[in-house]
Amino acid sequence: IRLLAQNSLRYRRQILALKHFFAKNGATVLLLDDLTSESLDKTVHSVVHGVIRLEELAPDYGAERRRMRVMKYRGTKFRGGWHDFVIQTGGVRVFPRLVASEHRTSFARTQISSGIGELDTLVGGGIERGSSVLVLGPAGTGKSTFIFQFITAAIKRGEKAAMFIFDEELGLLFDRCRAMGFDFQKMVDEGNLHIEQVDAAELSPGEFAYRVREVVDTSNAKTVAIDSLNGYSAAMPNENSLVLHVHELLQYLNRQGATTFLTVAQHGLVGDMKAPVDVTYLADTVILLRYYEAIGRVKRAVSIIKKRTGAHEDTIREYRIGNRGLALGQPLEEFQGVLRGVPNYIGKQATVVPMSENE
Repeated sequence: IRLLAQNSLRYRRQILALKHFFAKNGATVLLLDDLTSESLDKTVHSVVHGVIRLEELAPDYGAERRRMRVMKYRGTKFRGGWHDFVIQTGGVRVFPRLVASEHRTSFARTQISSGIGELDTLVGGGIERGSSVLVLGPAGTGKSTFIFQFITAAIKRGEKAAMFIFDEELGLLFDRCRAMGFDFQKMVDEGNLHIEQVDAAELSPGEFAYRVREVVDTSNAKTVAIDSLNGYSAAMPNENSLVLHVHELLQYLNRQGATTFLTVAQHGLVGDMKAPVDVTYLADTVILLRYYEAIGRVKRAVSIIKKRTGAHEDTIREYRIGNRGLALGQPLEEFQGVLRGVPNYIGKQATVVPMSENE
């Protein structure tokens, strides 16, 4: 129509004529514009009742991602911003941008246990229900094992749980966790655990947030784990968007009474560590894991560096991961510089966490 009109005035008159004709006949009209004109002609915007803009993004790797934005909807309040959507068999599916402030529930903010007395003591008696926990540390320190411990404890209390795994194949995960005493396959079969492997290259952040929300709403999951944010960040266009998405998702889950566990793998093994994105200020509790060398052995230590909801132990404890799962020892009071990776030995220290016969 624009090409036939040849100028904007005539184009506007033709659009108005069409509008009056269809309005007289009670028809709902959808106009399509492929945005191929040289100038951004917004002549139609002032005539129509609503304007929806569609975009397709082509990342360097992975499937294309589509999003939409309602630019105008006359006489009606609408949700602004970009919303991800997919075209699938049967039509279009839109994932509205999550706004946590719209979702509020009432629940008792009680402390929940990990099932390990030493770990509960370290975090000040337990993790508060409806809070978020970030487990931070280099690769191989056992970040996932810590959240698996809380997931297992929640299911033993009779609660539902959900895990979203970015970095590990589920078959391998089931096998290695079964060897540590976490029988996730049985939990899934009994309907107590929802576990989903997420491919960041094929999934938009809006769709992922929708999936998490759907699981929490339908299964009433009260413990949610996202392993890890490194994989989640691959679905984000940039770091600022990642922080905003994580903030809204955590706020939503917390207001539903769900306790959320996140993991972030830091770059490096000992000494200075760097994370791909800093989300420590978003989490209510931060659990820090570290390698350190002592008496010719590579050991692992855990400490709590932040807890908004109450006091916590300010010590550093050694921990081991064996065929019985996670085990914590007494505070490392005779070492200095554990978090630097090469501590100074200032006293007589026996083996902190006793080895089992199978280790």
